[in-house]
Amino acid sequence: MPRVIVIGGANVDIKGRARGPYVAGTSNPGEVTVSAGGVGRNIAENLARLGLSVSLMTALGDDANGRMLHQACAEAGVDLAMAVTAEAPTGSYLAVLDGTGELVSAINDMRAMAALTPAHFERWAGRLAEADMLVADCNLSVDCLDWLCRFARERGVRLLIEPVSAPKARKLLAFARMTPVFAITPNAQQLAALTGADDAMGVTKLHALGFANVVLHRGGAGALASDGSAIAAIDPVSVSDIADVTGAGDAAVAGLVCGLLDGRPLAESARLGQCAAAIKLSSAQSVASSLSRDSLFRLAGII
Repeated sequence: MPRVIVIGGANVDIKGRARGPYVAGTSNPGEVTVSAGGVGRNIAENLARLGLSVSLMTALGDDANGRMLHQACAEAGVDLAMAVTAEAPTGSYLAVLDGTGELVSAINDMRAMAALTPAHFERWAGRLAEADMLVADCNLSVDCLDWLCRFARERGVRLLIEPVSAPKARKLLAFARMTPVFAITPNAQQLAALTGADDAMGVTKLHALGFANVVLHRGGAGALASDGSAIAAIDPVSVSDIADVTGAGDAAVAGLVCGLLDGRPLAESARLGQCAAAIKLSSAQSVASSLSRDSLFRLAGII
């Protein structure tokens, strides 16, 4: 069974969805939910649901939210042996959605992530080197991201980076990569933050910035997958009723990783990512409980 270590954020999602059209500057009737979330944690749970052996290296506070996330990871089959306990509160993500499930605005508090340091990575270097793939998100500090890129180069481990947001993506501009990192998965906004372009030109610029493979997630327009020699357009998977967009990008990353570890080409793996995102969009959960290897491959037409 492929072994993946995800290094990144874990937090509690607090989501409010308006019942009808969202009206700014006032209180909107709707529903509020609380659930386990975080980019790294969501990717890890998605991968576990897809049948991979997954460990999550993250930082959690010694509080009720931290205990909630420990329980959620245990129930999902995500190993937390490499997690660190932070003095800061467990991370939280506050999102407001309109009546169609689209994001209106969000605030995240990820102060706990400062507890993850290169020194902590050094203590777990042996396990990191044994992974079939490392997946890191840009909730990590610049020093941590730099360490992981150098470590992946030195140990010959495939590293995929998920930028998370435009401001956090810019951390990757703070240091150079001596040899290309295996892959990066930005959306158009994050791509523009890194390259000044949000299209195929931006993808080309990302290769020059030191990323061997690029999968650009374009929401309802699907994805672009580039290995540096050719760019493939990946059609979106139709979703008749979007329940919630939160976590769709995380599902897409997990589907991509699942395909790559299955030995499939980049474009086919990106197609699996689009299918995983579609399954998530149909669910109000941050990670769709209906996701499995069978459901993913069935939607992709592989089985």
